[in-house]
Amino acid sequence: MKREINYKTMRVVVGVIAILLAPAVWMLSGFQAELESISGSYWTDARDVFVGALVAVGFFLLAYNGQGEKADWEFYLSKAACLFAACVALFPTADSHGVGVAPTWTVKLSGLFGLHPGDVHYAAAALLFACLVAMMWFFSFRALRKGKRGRAMLYRTIAILMVAGIACLYAIGHVLAWGNTLLIVEIWGLLWFGIGWLSAGTYKTDPALVDAQ
Repeated sequence: MKREINYKTMRVVVGVIAILLAPAVWMLSGFQAELESISGSYWTDARDVFVGALVAVGFFLLAYNGQGEKADWEFYLSKAACLFAACVALFPTADSHGVGVAPTWTVKLSGLFGLHPGDVHYAAAALLFACLVAMMWFFSFRALRKGKRGRAMLYRTIAILMVAGIACLYAIGHVLAWGNTLLIVEIWGLLWFGIGWLSAGTYKTDPALVDAQ
């Protein structure tokens, strides 16, 4: 009997990791009130969880090949997202306390392109987010094609909330000078992304549909 990880299981695992990442790193970093971002946990005791979670998500995205007519797009998006997730995990931002030093190999590799590790980190984070929103949109296309308008609307709403919510929170945080604006933005984006992937991995498949989502 052929054994393989079901694509729904992949979605559930990725969704759970996304939802639990922020509270996990905050707790393991010692409930640091001054933690400015999830990425900043790299310089705390939560480093292993932060890096490990992103690498795990990257591997699941690498194994995910998509479903349905637009599977090719999801295939390439998931592979790109895997690369970006690895870059976010391995290329750290600058330590806000000015103490931590990025691994030498990340400094040298990013330096080849005239960048710092933090530049690679933020660029990869933005591209990873874009890939994940796009994949959520493909979920909605597939659900709509199957006549599941409610599920399609849920996916589209989540994608819109991810983008619009982050933009609004960032703008509000900038105006009100929140010290942890980036952390709030990251928690918002990860929460809705996690909810979306959990929803995509836990619905009941209609046995009459051969091309299951």
